Amino acid sequence: MKGSLAMTRKLIALDLDGTTLDNAGRLAPSTINTLQAATTAGHLVVIATGRPDSISEDLYDELGLTGPMINFNGALIHVPHQAWPAERAVTMPIATALALRELKADFHIRVMVAEGKRLLRADHGYVNVPFLPDMPHPTALLDEAGLTQPPISVTMFIDEGALAPLTAAIAARFPELTGKTWGVWSGDHTALEVTAGNASKSRALAYVAGAYGIDQKDIIAFGDDLNDLDMIEYAGLGVAMQNARPQILAAADSVTPTDNEHLGVANFLVKYLHL
Repeated sequence: MKGSLAMTRKLIALDLDGTTLDNAGRLAPSTINTLQAATTAGHLVVIATGRPDSISEDLYDELGLTGPMINFNGALIHVPHQAWPAERAVTMPIATALALRELKADFHIRVMVAEGKRLLRADHGYVNVPFLPDMPHPTALLDEAGLTQPPISVTMFIDEGALAPLTAAIAARFPELTGKTWGVWSGDHTALEVTAGNASKSRALAYVAGAYGIDQKDIIAFGDDLNDLDMIEYAGLGVAMQNARPQILAAADSVTPTDNEHLGVANFLVKYLHL
């Protein structure tokens, strides 16, 4: 442990899937109560997720948060429901997003979706795609006519075996971009999220901490998957979930006493913050 928290405000950074949420994607009442107690004690609780804003804001509201939220693996930093002067979005040019469609010639991509804050454009209609609303007959598509604002990400839903070669192809053809995946996007639901190369959870955390005058040493970050690695390494206290990937467990300063299905984040914070 890295000292008493009695007098020092902490920034508590929370990945969602596989970390703060249970395996059904829900917030347990004890988790909500603990995080609200941390907020009442003066700490800043910040969601830092690969999810877009559209499927994170309900969880933000359920936790009663009022500060910034980090979406798209660090590419969007905003305060939901209001205009925050410090809001920051790392976008890619429209032309680059459209050029990513070239990859469909070499890879079987089931659906390709450009997303941003309150933006969703797919290359064709679809249903039953995880973490996306059904759009069997979209009014606008991921094409020259439909994509009129620079997106934050382009996500490609693929077969699991295509993940490594597709990631390599993007690195070779679009070196200014980076491809990431997150835990729930695997197996039958494998997806690769492509964002501008200079976006990451750790950079977003540094930005939020700077805006609130919180030192790096006072950041506590919780995560379980590879897109959390830089955040775990950057934080003053990087905490791996008990269910985390081996790389995250190896990089972390501490590990939760239980996994995400058994209140791992809450159990750790109750003891560490003396809640």
